[in-house]
Amino acid sequence: MLRKHALLLSATVLVASFSHVCFAQGTVQQSDVQPRWTGSTTTKVKPEMRREFEGYLKQLMAAYKKAGTLWFLTLETFAGDTTEYTTVVPVMKFGDLDGLSVVTKVLGEAGWERLSRKIARCYTAQSRQYATPQTELDIDNADVPMGIYWVETSTLVAPGKMGDYLNWLKYDYRPALEKAGVAHFQVTQPIFGAAAGKIVTMRMLKNLAEIDGGAALSKALTDEQARAVAAKSVPLVSSSTTRIVRMRADLGYTVAH
Repeated sequence: MLRKHALLLSATVLVASFSHVCFAQGTVQQSDVQPRWTGSTTTKVKPEMRREFEGYLKQLMAAYKKAGTLWFLTLETFAGDTTEYTTVVPVMKFGDLDGLSVVTKVLGEAGWERLSRKIARCYTAQSRQYATPQTELDIDNADVPMGIYWVETSTLVAPGKMGDYLNWLKYDYRPALEKAGVAHFQVTQPIFGAAAGKIVTMRMLKNLAEIDGGAALSKALTDEQARAVAAKSVPLVSSSTTRIVRMRADLGYTVAH
């Protein structure tokens, strides 16, 4: 139970707690426009078709950019199911999803059908989630650039304990991470396409060597204090999974403001 919170990152989808950030020149920068949702798609790619899939993904990214979508983010699983790619885009409001998709408007129905068939040949499974950002729980140190590697933790909160768990994140866990010097930490709550009661957290790693230094809490708290913080969350959590994801700067962009 300590492990799931010690390394903290929530990736499956990812992801998708990058609701208020944008990809630019290999770094992620904050946007003044705050989407109410994020849409994330996780794709399990056939290993022998990875390069082909990435080529089609660049075409998909280009279509979103041409349509004026503020940002497009791609995360590749580094520790976990390494066949997985997760793409994340902002959704300003859910009504924007009515009618033709963004890609269809750019490529046309025939063009999107051709591209989607090519993409489909490359994967064995695909899932999509829509999540709401919990920005009041974030840590966002504007002086520290966004890193390549992130720890993502996907937590299933115990029934009836969501309020208590969010309060634990806000008043116990997040302050400890800040004290430990964590520069970027983000929280999202998947609503559609995920199990009820799911929370995804993502903590940036300065580099992979940071993991060798031990759990984040141990850098800010005594062993007794760290155990107390972790123990407080135990009755609030049913299960959790943790992975490391890598941001792909070549498969993402931001629109300058």
